[in-house]
Amino acid sequence: MALKCNDVIKALENFAPVEDAESWDNPGFLVGDRNHEIHKVLVALDVIDPVIDEAIKIGADMIVTHHPIVFGAVKKVTTDTPLGTKLVRLIKNNIDHYASHTNLDAAIGGTNDVFASLAGLEDVEVLDVTNKEKLFKYAVFVPEDAAERVREAIVCAGGGKIGENYSGCTFTFEGEGRFTPLEGADPAIGSIGKEETVKEVKIETVVAASKLSKVLKAVNDAHPYEEPAYDIITLEQTGKQNGIGRVGVLPEETTLGEYALKIKEVLGLDAIRVVGDVDTKIKKVGLCTGSAIEYMKKVKAKGCQVFITADMRYHESQKALDLGLTLIDATHFASENIIVPTLCKVISDACPGIKVVASKVNGQVFKSL
Repeated sequence: MALKCNDVIKALENFAPVEDAESWDNPGFLVGDRNHEIHKVLVALDVIDPVIDEAIKIGADMIVTHHPIVFGAVKKVTTDTPLGTKLVRLIKNNIDHYASHTNLDAAIGGTNDVFASLAGLEDVEVLDVTNKEKLFKYAVFVPEDAAERVREAIVCAGGGKIGENYSGCTFTFEGEGRFTPLEGADPAIGSIGKEETVKEVKIETVVAASKLSKVLKAVNDAHPYEEPAYDIITLEQTGKQNGIGRVGVLPEETTLGEYALKIKEVLGLDAIRVVGDVDTKIKKVGLCTGSAIEYMKKVKAKGCQVFITADMRYHESQKALDLGLTLIDATHFASENIIVPTLCKVISDACPGIKVVASKVNGQVFKSL
């Protein structure tokens, strides 16, 4: 069966839900037709002209990027502007475009987690938590002979996951269920107007908000009763937390100068800028891909000695020094282009019939002479 653009979109949004994006952002499906058959996807950081050229050359049906091609309102699409020209080229060549931006920055396994791993951080935590997944206690009453079938349906639909390392977590109670089918009912057990007593099992589990509707449908399909009885209770506990930036510690203390050279190497930069004394001892690190100098106070409050981000300006850097915080400028492109292999894997794993290609275009705008 041919895979559609919407199949790729679902894979990307399962990994980085659009609702986790910042309010000012514009991620998601931006150009094309959701029902367009997709055979080849090109993954890049930006939709720039060389990337569009590359997509046309390799016959890509879709371009997936981190940065959206459109941020603000578009009042016209013409070749009178650079943006209009790009949009016209995409449409003329039947190339769809999807972007996963600040939602991908916040996602577990997204840009900031990839950067934290490359930066050698341990005991990693979120710098600025923006999303706490709501959890529910879900309980359903099932006749004994259908209990295992319903339990499997719950688990397969994503219920029963606790933390990152445990799945299929349920608890069962045995008891008696009593009910009387009324006129118009079509009972699986019992007769109209007659009270029935059935040996039942109560299955309890935890379900994340994002999985609740899927679990309810799965149980309804697997349950023998016409009207399954169930409870849904909102829990005080929350599920996974994600957000902007990461904080972690290095295995061994080093200096700002030594650590900056390591970041330069892992990101493949020809030069790297630092703010502060290169002999400053570094143990705890805050980082945020792209442009995020506004988080420097939160980084300092976390006890970090250095903040790695991009697009640093003069006066902001002075303020960082006033706070007693050193900086490493990893550049916008290099700190975020690292997510391209991850996006390729997300699409390939979910859509094995689609060929996924990582862009060979070097979009780094800064060069050192």
